[in-house]
Amino acid sequence: MNSSEILKKSFGFLTAAVLSASFAGCSGEKSRNSSTETPTEEATVSAETTAIVTEKNTAAEEKNVSADTVRKPYNELFSDRDISAEYGSITAEIKLDGDSVDAQGDGISVDGCAVTIFKEGIYRISGRLDDGQIIVNAPKAKVQLVLDNADITCKNSAPVYGADSDKIFVTLAENSVNTLTDGTSYSFADEQNSEPDACIFSCDSITLNGSGSLGINANFADGIHSKDDIVITGGNITINSAEDGIKGKDYTAINGGKIDIKSGQDGIKSTETDDTAYGFVYINGGDISIDAVNDGIQAETDAVIHGGDVNIISGGGYENAVPKQNDMGFGGRDFGGMVTPGGFGGAIPQQTAYLLEGEDDSAAVSDSTKGIKGGSSVEISGGNITVDSADDAIHSNKNITINGAVSQLLAGGDGIHADSTIDISGGTVSIEKSYEGIEGAVINISGGEVSLVSSDDGFNATDGTTSQGGMGTYSHGVELNISGGIVYADAQGDGLDSNGNMTVSGGVVLVNGPTNGGNGSLDGNGEIIVNGGILAAAGSAQMAEAPTDNSVQCCVSANFGTAQVAGTLVALTDEAGNELFSYAPAKTFEHIVISIPEIEKGKTYTLSAGGTSSAEEDYGLYEIGGYDGKGTAVGTFTAENTISYIGEQSMMGGGFGGRGDKGGFGGHGRENFQPTTDENGNPVMPERGEKPFGRGDFQPPTDENGGFLMPERPKFPFGDESDMPQ
Repeated sequence: MNSSEILKKSFGFLTAAVLSASFAGCSGEKSRNSSTETPTEEATVSAETTAIVTEKNTAAEEKNVSADTVRKPYNELFSDRDISAEYGSITAEIKLDGDSVDAQGDGISVDGCAVTIFKEGIYRISGRLDDGQIIVNAPKAKVQLVLDNADITCKNSAPVYGADSDKIFVTLAENSVNTLTDGTSYSFADEQNSEPDACIFSCDSITLNGSGSLGINANFADGIHSKDDIVITGGNITINSAEDGIKGKDYTAINGGKIDIKSGQDGIKSTETDDTAYGFVYINGGDISIDAVNDGIQAETDAVIHGGDVNIISGGGYENAVPKQNDMGFGGRDFGGMVTPGGFGGAIPQQTAYLLEGEDDSAAVSDSTKGIKGGSSVEISGGNITVDSADDAIHSNKNITINGAVSQLLAGGDGIHADSTIDISGGTVSIEKSYEGIEGAVINISGGEVSLVSSDDGFNATDGTTSQGGMGTYSHGVELNISGGIVYADAQGDGLDSNGNMTVSGGVVLVNGPTNGGNGSLDGNGEIIVNGGILAAAGSAQMAEAPTDNSVQCCVSANFGTAQVAGTLVALTDEAGNELFSYAPAKTFEHIVISIPEIEKGKTYTLSAGGTSSAEEDYGLYEIGGYDGKGTAVGTFTAENTISYIGEQSMMGGGFGGRGDKGGFGGHGRENFQPTTDENGNPVMPERGEKPFGRGDFQPPTDENGGFLMPERPKFPFGDESDMPQ
């Protein structure tokens, strides 16, 4: 397939729990952490019930994970009764009237304003309760609570408290408006108990369904909390919580409804850590909005999104990010440590809040503020996802898989980060703001459309290791592989960076790389191999790299000699003047690497800058046939080898400090460059005009005695080019 066919195909794709005592009237207060106050009234709870609940929760705490534990398939999480909001004959009617309760039917007892349900059945609740509680204490029973214009306030405990049951269904009646509100402090039976701790609290499974609305004002802690699982399949639910919005232990699963969460801690989470078959969050549908002080979605094991509209703001959004160490200084980059005196590695503000590449953020940030976080994995295959996060937008301590969905990400940290492997094979991923766009030990892109903007590296394949004098050691098992799809990177740091090997074997890869000389559009500690597809990587010339000779597909590495303004068309033509390739980088550039299937060994080609194209374009790449031929020839080359060159090529030394993590003569970290030294082994400044650093016109500043001068610190810690030392 030639580049025109690849381009056409690509553009076609682009378009195409321990029982806590209940209190009658919820009177008396005891702070959650208080050890001095005593509740004034205790509701009657039978010794039998207490024993059942205590035994049940003790068993849960002592649960051992069996070897044959297997997580239930996601499509079996939602039963017919979970999904249906229908209900049959009412077991009892519970009518609330301010400071009293009128209950008619079976399976209930009333003590003041405390209503206890002790039998399986369907219970319809309506009216207003100024200070009271609905308690479900029906061991091994399924209980359905139908909220039909119910407004329940409980000033020192949970308005809805599931003490014991098999499962509780909370059904929001059609056209009903319901509200649950708690106080800022709860009363507990003794010092060991800290539950319930949510407006809706259950020791067992709980499902919310129906078409009515529910407002939850959780002033004490969580909005909805289950010590088993939480399922939501319908309703218009609004949660304002002091702590977590929705917290299930085994899992939290959502298949529908409209959910709006504003939380003082995490938005939606699961907490099981002992049994790896659980601890997941699963979203298959619904319209979900989360504004969380901490993580938006946090799963101890897997965070899985197969559908729905998910909108997340975490930690106040990317504008509240903790500043991170970035590329700055004369040739300094990817330090792996703060700059120390002794070289031109760049003046980095010495702030402990700055993160180092590969460093865990817990050292600098006490609270996690990620958008979507999975302890084991993040899997996204459908839906529409928008994340604006102070830290990483999508994060996994292990793996991330994306094979569908439309995702729009803004991140103060990384757009997508996995400690292990990232696989993207479908969907549309747009990272509009990020520190590093996509970072993982192994990054595989085989399909979909991925575009990103980053203040540091666009793609960074790394396991976090660094070398003493370079930007990072060669890491076995670290890879960046692009075999399909459309990839676009706009990076202030390296465009594509791998501490191991980098391979492009298919798809369309477009890089608008750095404009500063301390970075390159391509950066590989191992080999950079191109075996197929379309590659265009434009950026600065000082640190420019080209694919290695082990590549199968031919390429050209061109240094223009002078900076080309953003939008300048670069065209490649054959001996007959036929257009083979046209691309207009979106940023100022001095160097470009182009690899397309049409470059054949033994044939001659011309690279031109300027002119225009009338053809359709996307990301600056034009379809073939519209070039007017009016560009100025930059150079002509015959493809005698896999790699051809136009203009003076960089030695990749990086200047004083280069990529060194200690400042000084760090060089690139993988070239065997040795600076000139005196008899004592101290670096000696080269005579002006010498070019050992890969850029002949660079001269470090000196004082009147010829001593080195450190550049001033940049004003902007993310390396805004306008604040870079000149």
